[in-house]
Amino acid sequence: MSDRQEQPLTALPQQYGHGMARYLLLPWDITVVMLVGFLTLGLMLALTQGLLGLAIAAIVVSWFFKYCFALLDAVVAGQREPPVLSAEMISPVDEQRPLAQGLVITAALFPVELTRRWLGAPAAAALGVCFALALPASVAVLGLTGNPLRAISPPALFAVLRGAGRDYVWPLGAMLAVMTLGLLLGSRLLPAWVAVPAIQCGFLLEFSLIGGMLFEHRLELGIETLTREERLAVRQAREHALERQRMLDQAHTQFRVRRPLEGWQEIETWLAAHAQGEAAVTERQTVLAAINRWDDGRAADRLANELIAMLLARRDNGRALAILELRLQANRAFRPGREAHLRRLAELARFAGKKGLERRLRKT
Repeated sequence: MSDRQEQPLTALPQQYGHGMARYLLLPWDITVVMLVGFLTLGLMLALTQGLLGLAIAAIVVSWFFKYCFALLDAVVAGQREPPVLSAEMISPVDEQRPLAQGLVITAALFPVELTRRWLGAPAAAALGVCFALALPASVAVLGLTGNPLRAISPPALFAVLRGAGRDYVWPLGAMLAVMTLGLLLGSRLLPAWVAVPAIQCGFLLEFSLIGGMLFEHRLELGIETLTREERLAVRQAREHALERQRMLDQAHTQFRVRRPLEGWQEIETWLAAHAQGEAAVTERQTVLAAINRWDDGRAADRLANELIAMLLARRDNGRALAILELRLQANRAFRPGREAHLRRLAELARFAGKKGLERRLRKT
């Protein structure tokens, strides 16, 4: 990332203009100009390489649109300067929004074609124009949520249109410019070495204006201005939770078909990969909360024992007692596996004034 200090867009100097006009200049930063030059060289090289050129072009285009979404993130976060292309942006794993947007656009072509076949070309053209007018809103929703289903949801798109008001015209104008440049390139009225960088600049302007529209109307749209790193962390946490749930579903299935060893192995493999360092306790607690109500309680008993031992070793007595109480809610017969832990928890229950819990542990 750039080592230049990031400042809020609200603090832009006078020459950047006011309102949406300031976002017209953001993509012309020297960082972006150099990136466009580099990617243009890559695309021009791809035009001369046959089948290999297709692979090169796909990589370069992927990098470019990942940077477009990174630029949108930066503008929504209120940053003054565009981001520098980084390893995270070009990773095929970390950023899937360009692919999702491509799928959204592709999916929109099907109803247009069906309309052409059933109702004729004029009706299909009208529907296509409606979809095109909604495209900046779709990019905005996908940029904020990362959810392609929401990017085609009429209520979500209408919320952006209503919140942005007249400022929605700015990204529409940039989109029209990009389409015009694309037509000129396709008809060979412009040479490729002119049209290719011009189209890139048009897309960057489009994403800058979409981000600016969201930032300027963040209150109407209910958007929290987070930095790109914070937005990435939120997205990663959401993806991590989904992966954890898939693992738990697989493990639960194994327990239900009477294959507890395989089920526990699923959980153990997950914890070995994701419950290390600072997450050693929190990840185990999250998993325990999920499996605590399973009909087969062996996995929860085992994990609760591990957590109690870990917390007592760290002298985190309050949380150790909380884990015990959580497990007892689902399994009243649960007891810590070690006698020393049982005695210690009975003492902690007494110190906490939980006489009933202390008596239950002393009777064991």
